[in-house]
Amino acid sequence: MMTYKFLEPLTLKHGATLRNRIAMAPTTLDSSFYDGHISKDEVDYYALRSGGPGMIVVETAYVNNLGKGFPGQISISNDELIPSLSKIAHAITNNGAKAVLQLHHAGRLTNHQLLDDSQPVAPSAIQDPNGGELPRELTALEVEQTIDDYGQAVRRAIRAGFSGVEIHGANRFLPQQFFSRQANHRTDKWENKFAFPVALIKKIAEVVAEYASDDFIIGYRMSPEETYENGYHYNEAIELAQKLTEDGLLDYIHLSQFSAVGTPFVDKDVKRPLVTMFRESLPENVALITVGGVRNAQQVTEALDAGADLVAMGVQLIIEPKWVEKHANGEESAVRYVLSPTDYEELQIPEPAVRMWIEGALKQFVRFAKDEK
Repeated sequence: MMTYKFLEPLTLKHGATLRNRIAMAPTTLDSSFYDGHISKDEVDYYALRSGGPGMIVVETAYVNNLGKGFPGQISISNDELIPSLSKIAHAITNNGAKAVLQLHHAGRLTNHQLLDDSQPVAPSAIQDPNGGELPRELTALEVEQTIDDYGQAVRRAIRAGFSGVEIHGANRFLPQQFFSRQANHRTDKWENKFAFPVALIKKIAEVVAEYASDDFIIGYRMSPEETYENGYHYNEAIELAQKLTEDGLLDYIHLSQFSAVGTPFVDKDVKRPLVTMFRESLPENVALITVGGVRNAQQVTEALDAGADLVAMGVQLIIEPKWVEKHANGEESAVRYVLSPTDYEELQIPEPAVRMWIEGALKQFVRFAKDEK
């Protein structure tokens, strides 16, 4: 039977021990109720996948009512949601995985229909390069309030029984908008590209110190570069990662990538994997997660060899919830890599997620079986 490095445990900076080095990547299911309450479909989906990975990062939960970015999105914007959130947290932790909730604010990447006719907000009144509605600029008081809202969200996550939180600072959402020179043209203290992300981490660390155990996990997800004009490059993202980890408050950095061992898109003359360059630039006791197109054991091993401490899987764990267990038990030949619509019920994939992701945005990444007629 094969011996895999990814089945070895990993202890994070603040003491949480993960049973292995596989994380389940956050993938929005679009399956919550209109007010952000959890549905049974979501609980069942996470429960089925919680017996293998060392850590499950639960999809984006919006921290206040201006932060909602998707229909059917989970909310963590008020205390009434805590009992609902606890159903997912316990469904995961009862099976031995760490449950980390991703905290989210869409910023300008939303629309008035999702916000009950409110205008989207952002660091500056600048439209996203890919289109969408023109946002209004957050006032300085609103920026402070948003940071407090993240802090309150962390308190709720702790009360709900989550093992940790991950700030969604990637994919052009609000923290990235503050960091990006394309999106942030402010002239107050928040014009400093590091100010908002650093303030978020400090606020969260304060809340954790007050309400959580010492081993509560704090992570930050970031995009290593922006590909549009006036966007930041990978060297600036590395600098941000260093800023976020210099006070010893973070357990991990999570790189959001198209390919787990990808090289820069913008600086095409650079041929070293981004994960390698980030690993060399961060403190040894800060874990590094990479994600992007990982489907098999060889790809996981390549990512670990390139410098990752944890490898996150998205599509593959949707298709094969028992991927980790089958590798641990020497049952690699039984791993499912092809999906059939007849599998949806068995795999507990909620119908909105099927429409939006499996047969929608992620269709190019999913191999479908051709059912017999």
